[in-house]
Amino acid sequence: MAIDIASYTGREQAYVKHYFLDNYLERLVHKTAYRFDHIVYVDGFSGPWQSSGENHSDTSFGIALSALRKARASWLSHGRNVKMSAHLVERSGDAFRQLQLIPPKYPDVEVVPYNDDFVAAVPKILASIPSSAFVFVLIDPKGWRIPLEKIADLLKRPNTEIVFNFMFDFINRFASMTEANVVAGLDELMPRAGWREKLIRLKDDPISDASIGSRKAILVEAFSNSLSDLGGYDYVAETPVLRPLKDRTLYSLIYATRKPAGIEVFRDCQVKTLREQALIRSATKISARREITGQAEMFEGLAEMAPDETAKFLSDERDAAKSALLGIIPYGPTSVSYGEVWPQILAKRAIRKTELGAMVAELRKEAAITISEWPPRKRTPEDEYRLSRPDPK
Repeated sequence: MAIDIASYTGREQAYVKHYFLDNYLERLVHKTAYRFDHIVYVDGFSGPWQSSGENHSDTSFGIALSALRKARASWLSHGRNVKMSAHLVERSGDAFRQLQLIPPKYPDVEVVPYNDDFVAAVPKILASIPSSAFVFVLIDPKGWRIPLEKIADLLKRPNTEIVFNFMFDFINRFASMTEANVVAGLDELMPRAGWREKLIRLKDDPISDASIGSRKAILVEAFSNSLSDLGGYDYVAETPVLRPLKDRTLYSLIYATRKPAGIEVFRDCQVKTLREQALIRSATKISARREITGQAEMFEGLAEMAPDETAKFLSDERDAAKSALLGIIPYGPTSVSYGEVWPQILAKRAIRKTELGAMVAELRKEAAITISEWPPRKRTPEDEYRLSRPDPK
């Protein structure tokens, strides 16, 4: 499904989120259906909210159902019959009544709607999923009070990947409050200790531009560590979704996987999404200025001249990846396989595996690293190649 920005006027941040899901789920479902005979999508807070079409193509579950259907048809054409299921949970009675209309529209996907609280529905969902299935879970709440430990059985299920919408802007504002119910809610969301003390040491205004980056790093790390520990995930990464008209994070999509291939696909989709977000935000800002001033050409010219923050971010990430790469590769005669190296780099930095491979090739050409197995005309390394750095002596 190709999502249409025209359906997202006034909610461009939702478009960015769905753009990522659309790209990621299409690749994920098709790839995992090669190995698994049953693919399951779980949406903990389905809605639909603010959907503008009958088929709900501008909702997360609509995008997911389309990906399931597309992958099933593709593999069926190759003689492989993969079962596709979706569990859609919604507590609101009005929204649930709309969900009940969905199953007949997708007869090739087993769609099960639940009029329930997500935490309460988790045991029922888990009981219905066979142990051999692959599960993708989207947790996209309207708020932030999600007790992670109460859904730990779902998080730690084998062959499961998670995308959690971490509502950073709201959480950041609440994180410095001392009211008992707020403290308890945040402790349930981020049960691993230490983050509150780090915020206190900052002594910064929770909504000032000067402190926002430092606070975001602390809170995102705290949630990521909690998710990793409870679910046993080796790779947890974040991509920010910014406010349409302000250069500030509204929420963060936190992705968790146990597989190197998962973090590879995530980084591909993240980089693509960040670039799309930059284009959409630029167009939205120009449109907003035009409405205020009635002058378009001046601002469009200024926008073209402005520094591309996304390009700068990705450039900085590549530089950081290069430093990390050289830090991991040992001096000869000790060596490390490329298959051990690249997942560690992608877990920490927003760089695609193809870019990292090209970086390795360039470092080899510069004699900054050695790879004894490199054959003629080879352009990127294989996982089994052994990497080392020349002895500085």
